[in-house]
Amino acid sequence: MKRNKLFFKKLFAFIALVIILNAGFNAVYDRWMYYFRLARNQDDQFASCPDTLKYLMLGNSHNRINPEVLGNGFCYITPKEVYKQSYYKLRYILENTSIRPANILLSIDPVNFSPKAENDLSFDGYWRKYLDYAELAREHNDPGYFVNWAAGNFFSYVGNYKYVYMSMQFFNYDFKQIRYGYFPPRNYKNFAREPNRDLRGYEIASAYLASYAKRSVLGETTYYCKILDLCRQNNIRLILLRMPMTDEYLKAANRLVDLDKLDHDILELTRRHDADFRLFDFRNHFSGQPSYFFNADHVNPAGAAIVSRKIKEELEKNNDMEFANDQKNLQ
Repeated sequence: MKRNKLFFKKLFAFIALVIILNAGFNAVYDRWMYYFRLARNQDDQFASCPDTLKYLMLGNSHNRINPEVLGNGFCYITPKEVYKQSYYKLRYILENTSIRPANILLSIDPVNFSPKAENDLSFDGYWRKYLDYAELAREHNDPGYFVNWAAGNFFSYVGNYKYVYMSMQFFNYDFKQIRYGYFPPRNYKNFAREPNRDLRGYEIASAYLASYAKRSVLGETTYYCKILDLCRQNNIRLILLRMPMTDEYLKAANRLVDLDKLDHDILELTRRHDADFRLFDFRNHFSGQPSYFFNADHVNPAGAAIVSRKIKEELEKNNDMEFANDQKNLQ
């Protein structure tokens, strides 16, 4: 009997120690993980935005437009963000703040609609603030979303150990560089100096596009359409973006999918939900100029600055025109 009591005491002590250590690791990770710190900094800055915000950038790193160039804008993009997350963030803004953006800029690269992107939720330790996991589980009939909820609240560091190393590298990151939510593109390497650009282009293109399995049929579009519906219901004008890609990326992408068909299907889907949109297509803008890229599918600071200025110029040029007419002229 005494032996059993001792065993259970040791067991309870061990379980308590594991719970305390896990809570400590989770708290430290949530506080110091590099991307979490960036996102919280964006949240703090967004709270200071004027109610009449003119431009709001949503999405992932393929939507890196400088709001200081556009004027009265905010760049609310996060790494690896998918449309599910963008939808819930926009819904949160409209339901819980007084900020009403006049225009939303959204990337429509086919990677965002890939089958892999359907279930690719990352960084639940941050996104638990916005996502309704119970609603997601009901809509998809998938209790796996409760695992995401539990991971985000109690085990956000599990499986994300590479970000621990990254966070150590950026421990002293100067957050003063972030202005209006915009953090400058990476600039510690240049794609023009990459010795095997074709290989790097294929590696990055295949990461998501390979999940199409050459079928060239859009994956889940539900949350993209929900974003469009929110924009229409709240009189928010939609500005769609195709950001520049390297020749090497596009060569690989066209081997994996029919880009023209996917582009056409995305625009047709958009028209069915919100015909009042404008399209900026910069996909081939830096063709033959790899020096404007950090890697195969991301512009560097010089490339981002050029794209931001060109968008600003076009918006100013057509400021008083109907968006439907602008859209017609650009296609």
